[in-house]
Amino acid sequence: MFNQDALLEYLSSPEGMNTILVGIIIVGAINAIFITYSVRTIYGTAKKEKDQLRIQQEKIDRLSPEKE
Repeated sequence: MFNQDALLEYLSSPEGMNTILVGIIIVGAINAIFITYSVRTIYGTAKKEKDQLRIQQEKIDRLSPEKE
């Protein structure tokens, strides 16, 4: 399969450390993008539902006669 000694030697070298660091940065960026998208989607959906409920309530208030 792979020569473990050569792989460990490469990863412990400065080039290997740079590769590991770039990998961590890429994974972190993808994670941040995913979290941002999820939060925006959830917030946007909740805001739309809140607006729809407000509009429905206003329609109900207009259509129903006021009781005094």
